[in-house]
Amino acid sequence: MNRSLWTQWSIASVIVLFCAFCLYSPAHAGVDEDLVRAVEDNKTHRVRDLLTKGASPDARDLQSETALMLAARNKNPEMGGLLLEAGANPDLRNKYGETATMLACYYGQLDLVKRLYAKGAKIDHDGWNPLIYAASKGYKEIVEFLLNYGVRIDAATDNGTTALMMAVRGNHYDTVELLLKHGANALIRNEADGTALGWARKQGHTSIVQLLTRNGTAD
Repeated sequence: MNRSLWTQWSIASVIVLFCAFCLYSPAHAGVDEDLVRAVEDNKTHRVRDLLTKGASPDARDLQSETALMLAARNKNPEMGGLLLEAGANPDLRNKYGETATMLACYYGQLDLVKRLYAKGAKIDHDGWNPLIYAASKGYKEIVEFLLNYGVRIDAATDNGTTALMMAVRGNHYDTVELLLKHGANALIRNEADGTALGWARKQGHTSIVQLLTRNGTAD
């Protein structure tokens, strides 16, 4: 093949590949958008079908929420499990820095939390984390699960807030009691010099004030 024909062939090949890409990309994006809508609508069979057609299990909506995060928000552990089996990354974050595990904890989805952990999701990390999210809503069983699998009980947010403080703030007596039994440090102060006991007093949570006092907490 002479140089001229080779050049023409090369240009033609590039054009064909470019056209194929242009045709494929919108179609692929469309499948991902369909997947997100199906997850939002809790249509498990539709999601399964779209995954087999090549939709990404990590597809995001316009708010940067992944399909897995949406499943957690919708309290749909079956959907979450389906996405995980399809290869969804459990540690992706949305624009607020939240992971699917954090959202599953916040919405009380113990079964999904277990599935996420089984697939290698990080359950202990700096900043706002799954334990703090679960404690803030008083989900005792999730808190216990996380503690049993080694999360740092006194891990704090950037401003020094701990899981114990958030449980106190929400007036979740049983969760506060559980955290104390596992050794939560009630003397930790946040950047505003607040403590768990101080928060309990400020919020008027008398029973928790008494619980903290019985556990030797000093303000």
